[in-house]
Amino acid sequence: MYLFHGIIFCILTFVMKSLLTNKSKMEQNPLKIWLCHRIITASHLRFANLLSGTEAFCIYLRLLGAVIGKHCSIRAINPVLDPELIYIHTGVHLGDFSRIISGFYSTGGLSRGKIEIQENSVIGSQSIVLPGTVIQEDVILGALSVAPMNSTLIKGGVYVGSRTPVMIKNTMHMLDERIEKMDTKYKKIVGNLAANLAATTLKVKTRYFHRIGVSGKGHLKIYDNIKGLPDHKIFSAGKSYPVFIRHSNSLSADDDARIDARGAALRILSDGSDSTPLLDLTLKTGNAFYARTIADFATWLVCGLAAREEHVKKVPHIRNAVWNSLRLADSYTELHYYSNICRLFRFKGGQEMYAKLKLRPYDRTINEDSGKVEPIGILPPETGAIPRADDDKRPLLFLAEDFLSRVNSPGGVRYVFQLQMRPVPQDEADQDIALDCTKPWDETEFPLIDIGEIEIHQSLSKEESEALEFNPFLRCDEVDVISATSVSQSASIDHGRSLIYEICQHLRNGSPLPEAWKIFLQQSDTKVDLSGCPVAAALKERGKEKAALDRTWYQNFWLTFCQPLLQTALPYYIVGLATFFPLACVVHLKEDKKLPLHWLLPLMWVSSGIIAALCCVVAKWVLVQRKKEGESIGIWSIRIFMDTIWQGIKTVVGDYFMEMTSGSFIFVVIMKLMGSDVDLEQGGYVDSMGALLNPEMVKIHRGGSVGREALLFGHIYEGGGEVKFGNIEIGEGGFVGSRAIAMPGVRVESEATLAPLSLAMKEEIIRAS
Repeated sequence: MYLFHGIIFCILTFVMKSLLTNKSKMEQNPLKIWLCHRIITASHLRFANLLSGTEAFCIYLRLLGAVIGKHCSIRAINPVLDPELIYIHTGVHLGDFSRIISGFYSTGGLSRGKIEIQENSVIGSQSIVLPGTVIQEDVILGALSVAPMNSTLIKGGVYVGSRTPVMIKNTMHMLDERIEKMDTKYKKIVGNLAANLAATTLKVKTRYFHRIGVSGKGHLKIYDNIKGLPDHKIFSAGKSYPVFIRHSNSLSADDDARIDARGAALRILSDGSDSTPLLDLTLKTGNAFYARTIADFATWLVCGLAAREEHVKKVPHIRNAVWNSLRLADSYTELHYYSNICRLFRFKGGQEMYAKLKLRPYDRTINEDSGKVEPIGILPPETGAIPRADDDKRPLLFLAEDFLSRVNSPGGVRYVFQLQMRPVPQDEADQDIALDCTKPWDETEFPLIDIGEIEIHQSLSKEESEALEFNPFLRCDEVDVISATSVSQSASIDHGRSLIYEICQHLRNGSPLPEAWKIFLQQSDTKVDLSGCPVAAALKERGKEKAALDRTWYQNFWLTFCQPLLQTALPYYIVGLATFFPLACVVHLKEDKKLPLHWLLPLMWVSSGIIAALCCVVAKWVLVQRKKEGESIGIWSIRIFMDTIWQGIKTVVGDYFMEMTSGSFIFVVIMKLMGSDVDLEQGGYVDSMGALLNPEMVKIHRGGSVGREALLFGHIYEGGGEVKFGNIEIGEGGFVGSRAIAMPGVRVESEATLAPLSLAMKEEIIRAS
């Protein structure tokens, strides 16, 4: 009955729309437009929404006047009120609960406009596309995002945001793995820092730190016998590598007599090569750094001396790190240089260890206190601000001159290359402590190992020295950079600075700037004029290969005929069966006059509703079974088809009864029966059918709660033809607010809150404030 009712309703909708709408006179007859909108809405809510995800739904929209291309995946969307203004090209995916709004009423009257979504684009869950929008090819509009009126989303872009969507990357251009790993806050801080330093670089056309340097060339010879060092591919006994070394001051570039941190940048070239770099290592005086994270570093740069002094009063070891870095030197070659920041060493047996590197003078009589500056206050003034003594008549760059003189002497300049290693802790918190560059490692527990000698025997000219570029991200599998995803992690400072170094180098040299970096800078709070900067070439255009959402003929047949039949008839058939037996009992009791009808009908409704809910649980395990964390399934696979049928059953049963139980103990029990891991000890509270989108992916600890109409997406489609699954975890006392969205991999920690109408991106961690 419901199936034929729906088909008749759809046919009448097509007929009435054709009679009511005349495109040439449409703007002049708002009454007909209003009436047509109401009919389309009624048809969608009563029947057409059950066709979501099928080709039959695309056919339905085409009959209403929309232009829909082949192989589209249109999920649960809003009623499309002006379908004749919708142009959806081939291979488009419209995610669950997305809204295509080609017209709306406001104080200015009815606003309408054409919406065009081009090939292979993806509209995320709960996103809104407003009138006049053009979404070009291969665009991804993220969940809970808005494509504004009369906007154009550029080809290949990934956009997130509501008021003004931000392109976070462009798939048509080379991506940078460092940016992709960062969470939103991390990207913001590194982007702002990079933009500020980039603006200065473009202005002065030179380095911001370590501006003037002096360099030499030589060799690193690894010792034949190294005690305490496991077998390593690069730093193995007897090996020799060409090296470049560049000495410089941190900020006092124009006068070597000023107190400053001194630097030693070391480039190790491949064995037997004079041009192919293997590793770039940046070292400085002092065995600790003043900032643990990239956020601390950015704050330190801009907060001023007074704020820094207040900070070090609370954290005294930072004061020590600052003063220990400063040196009043007579020679670059008589100082000890430390990496401060860890690298990850991988040895031949598979063992991994954290490692710090050090250069010390070959002369062992020169100890670590060489050139040390005694503290005279809480912190020194700004580096470079203290002028040289009046009676100091040495040349401005006497350290550079001394280095060149020593390099060109018969013995050259010699250093000992050292390693300090420690095992990688198993616990994440312990790892972060080990990576904290503001605290040196205890040398009694983790002793320094002499692994080789560096001999510098050839000086470089000023031009050759200036041309040297050092990239902290240059690494190999055996000596790797430790990556970070959050600005709160100790590894964030090395991960972030490596990107900033490269961006500034490209700008300084006028090299083509990768599109990913350009977008990264343009999205910062600091405006950088990049109009004169060349941009690296985009990736090659996609050829004629098969698109991600292409379907076979039998998949088309299934989605046009079989799937719509199952999605519409089966849910109502199950509700009909669930209702039949309680209704038969009511009729029997009424005929026997044992109970009055007004008592029987509520009992019939409740009992039939419970039976229908249990049928929905059984259908979940029969049709869908259990999905696994990290699993990927083809969007046109039989498992997704079965899942969509079950979603139809859940929708009908929800409208009939189950949604009325949300927020109650009954609803939580239904969730557990469907596979959710909900702790009932302190009464988990769930007030949203959206928690049942992928019930087996949901874990709620004691006291966790989910607000009204919140959506817990245990699945995500990001293009490529695969639906990916991930768990969503809500910690003890955690709360997901009303109409908030949590994507796969989200973890709401204990006592943390995901605010109402907020979006937690894939694998995001929501922490308690």
